[in-house]
Amino acid sequence: MENITVTGVKITDGPQDWQIFQRDRAGFAAITVGGTWEADEVEFYIQGRLVDENLNMPVAAYLDWQDATLDLATKRFSLTLEKVPQGGLYRLETRIKRPQALDLRPLRGDYIHHIGVGDIYVIAGQSNSSGTGKGIVNDGPLLGVHLFANDERWKLAMHPLEDATNTLHPVTITRIFHGHSPWLAFARTIFQKTGIPVGLVPTALGGSPISRWLVGEEADGDLFKNMADMLQKAGGKTAGILWYQGETEVMQGKVAEYPQKFARFAEAVRALAHDPELPIFTGQLNAFTDAQADAAGWSRMREVQRSLSHRLKNVYLVVTVDCPLSDPIHNSSGSNVWIGERFAFAALAAVYGKSIAARHPEVTGAAFTGEDRRTIRLDFENVTGGWTPDPSPNEFSVQDESGWLPVTALGFGPEDSLILGLSRPAQGRTTVHGLYGLSPRPTMFDDNGRCMVPFSLTLD
Repeated sequence: MENITVTGVKITDGPQDWQIFQRDRAGFAAITVGGTWEADEVEFYIQGRLVDENLNMPVAAYLDWQDATLDLATKRFSLTLEKVPQGGLYRLETRIKRPQALDLRPLRGDYIHHIGVGDIYVIAGQSNSSGTGKGIVNDGPLLGVHLFANDERWKLAMHPLEDATNTLHPVTITRIFHGHSPWLAFARTIFQKTGIPVGLVPTALGGSPISRWLVGEEADGDLFKNMADMLQKAGGKTAGILWYQGETEVMQGKVAEYPQKFARFAEAVRALAHDPELPIFTGQLNAFTDAQADAAGWSRMREVQRSLSHRLKNVYLVVTVDCPLSDPIHNSSGSNVWIGERFAFAALAAVYGKSIAARHPEVTGAAFTGEDRRTIRLDFENVTGGWTPDPSPNEFSVQDESGWLPVTALGFGPEDSLILGLSRPAQGRTTVHGLYGLSPRPTMFDDNGRCMVPFSLTLD
């Protein structure tokens, strides 16, 4: 095809269509654009501006037409638009202004469309994070919720987020047909509640152990390195990590190693983001209907995840145990919308300062109430309104040095506490569990319809 010289500005460096820029703590970003030009004028200026796509007017007076820096020897220009405010969507326009021409109309220039300044979240973990949900659900794309996809192109976010078409990141390819994940619902909820655009960076892989997210361990941290590469190419900055992982550790019998490894992951990802306080939102293990699986291990991991959210700064737990499945271990499409909204509620409270009841009722302490050790008081926080009437003792399990100890009664105590009645006195070291096992079925909720956080607490 014959090369044709086009008069005007050609953008060769700068944002992609649909790109989201991570805002700084003051709510601004800088956008740099560069390229070449073709013009016969003696006197001219290369200019650029940022326009609100809805209003078709400059985003701000100081973001109206600005002169670019020109290198006449190479015929290249560069322009940085500073203090672009959070929001969007914006259009970046370029032109050539000709003050001495007979026709004073500017010459044309290239455009970049659908730019936003907001928050970028990195998706990491295994299959319930990468997305395998099945079923019909209303969870479609929304302008302002964008994706840095595996082909390293920004685009409108839509399911499946881990689409491997033309991927440049084959390490996250899985043979399993991709389905629905929680993250479009997460991003849409944040955008609708704040007006701040959201960019998603998918890096999860089904079945991946946490060791592959740690450099120096299995596969030398290939998934962590891939995440780092994706984040760098998406702009290098992030508002938080969306982490849903842990099933593999239970299946491999490595629950005891998880606290130390997760702490290392948190430290590494915060170093990667140059943010020692980077929020990490983590999903507590969901239900699992395989009767042959390790029920004790599943519950131990849920308690480990709960404990980590208290031990480590800016780690926020999201409950998923009450959500329906589309197969023995993967959350359904409808559940993923529910879970995504819960992750969003956690972020709205932690990142955006929204006064929202984001946390589920959670146990804060357990103690015997009498010398006969036949009653246990459980104290809770985050109970909105109160508990549902007629609670079932089946929500709780107790173990002592003699084995399982049946819970025969459950009653209400002061300040949202619960009183467990035991069938006999507890012997020695005693552990009380809330929502124990592979697939417990909550029946007790607060006025927001939230079940308690699964837990395991030991009393001496």
